[in-house]
Amino acid sequence: MLAALTWSRPGGPGWRALPGMLPQARRRAGRGWRRAASTPGTTGAMLLHAFAGRVDAGAILAAAAGTKDRDGLRYADVALLSATSICFALGAATTEQFKHLTAACAGPLAGQPAGKGWNNKRGRAERGHAGTHVTAHDGRAVCFVTGEPSGLAVTLPLALAELRKAAPPGAAIMLGFDRGGACPQVFRHCRDQGVHWVTYRRAPLAVPAGLPVLTTITTGGKRRQVARAGETVQIKDYGDARQITLFEHGQVALQILASDFAACPAEILSWLESRWREENFLKYASQNYGIDAICDYIAAVQASTKVIGNPARKTASTAVHKAEKNLAAAREAMAVMLADPAIPATAKNQILIPAASKTITKAGKALARAEATRGKIPAKLPASIIDPDAKVALLRTERRGLQMVLRLLAHNAGHWLSSRLNAYLRDDDEYRAITRETIIRGLAGVITYTPAAITVSLQQPGSPRVTRALALLLEEINTAPPSLPCDNRPITYQLTASLTPPSI
Repeated sequence: MLAALTWSRPGGPGWRALPGMLPQARRRAGRGWRRAASTPGTTGAMLLHAFAGRVDAGAILAAAAGTKDRDGLRYADVALLSATSICFALGAATTEQFKHLTAACAGPLAGQPAGKGWNNKRGRAERGHAGTHVTAHDGRAVCFVTGEPSGLAVTLPLALAELRKAAPPGAAIMLGFDRGGACPQVFRHCRDQGVHWVTYRRAPLAVPAGLPVLTTITTGGKRRQVARAGETVQIKDYGDARQITLFEHGQVALQILASDFAACPAEILSWLESRWREENFLKYASQNYGIDAICDYIAAVQASTKVIGNPARKTASTAVHKAEKNLAAAREAMAVMLADPAIPATAKNQILIPAASKTITKAGKALARAEATRGKIPAKLPASIIDPDAKVALLRTERRGLQMVLRLLAHNAGHWLSSRLNAYLRDDDEYRAITRETIIRGLAGVITYTPAAITVSLQQPGSPRVTRALALLLEEINTAPPSLPCDNRPITYQLTASLTPPSI
């Protein structure tokens, strides 16, 4: 389970209640228990349960926790994980950040800041990452894989396998890569798996073969013209690919490579032109939900199975290079001898040429033997085979994986809530920040628990336009009231100008 989370039976020694757990635990102890809890500044987070109820978060958390009890009633594990995810949404990514939460019953969170490692591609120190995330084109997290840090060519097969589990059966998949993640090996794996790919072409951009074509597209309810050109190009070590060129002000602004020759080019351009949507996922998910924080620094020491260069292969390659030099030297010596006018022709024909030929033949056979020997030696092997004493310290990825489920659940809940709010707010620039800071983390309110229902009374935001949009959103949510995991009581929401708890 999560490091730093101490839990036992509800009410037992050391047990601490989390938001959303306390009412359940006490309700089980006495069915007639009621409570009206005033939680200034964090009550807005209760709106996230509207998303959790729609995606059946209880089943997801039960699977992540590995509990045999689907309802999580014995130790309230599902409720604990749900409450922890809500705390991530409140902005606590690490234990130190948790200390500044204003919720009275938040409970300890797991997570420490990740150490920094050297990024060879960018030439600077950065936080260590051990996860590969797959997001939808709108920024919603879909799946992830975690483990020992490695390149995309290694992690893609695992991530693609998880993506297939998350996607509906038979769904068509197109993977989008940034410039740094695109390589022929990755493209070939996508082709072998029947998955399309799309990426940005690295500079320098190629000169388009044809003239641009004007196309009118509609994005976000707005119509605009796109100037583009399409053609087929060759990618080394892969084959034919589709190239789409975007023109702006008469100049080439962007080039895209794709494997799908049938998709609408203007639609692909509209997706990838706004590339910051994908990059913002990593940026803001890290800042707001701590997806690059790790569970702890406790590691298990085990035999290293990482594939590394084989020293025997390097030794054999050195022998081949030496044999190549000997052969080249023999041939060069023969050429010098033949070109030397001071040596009589008779001496060359009868003595020197036969001797040089034997030396060249001998050097050639030595080179052939060295190459044959090298060919039998694998270039790379697991470190434990090369050195039986090779060890590696691996962080406990199961704990990080469980944390990531909670963090991404919080991220997607906030993503859904902000999208629904913006349907009424119509503020494409600030709707995410308004949802996160003003509503989820800023609204005070009163939560009333009764045996039959849960009522959340939220303080009206200071902005009239946000108040109007939130009122419409609450009306929408209340048409299908959600519930807490492991709790059948419906949650209804309302706006109020007063925070006085009702008398019960």
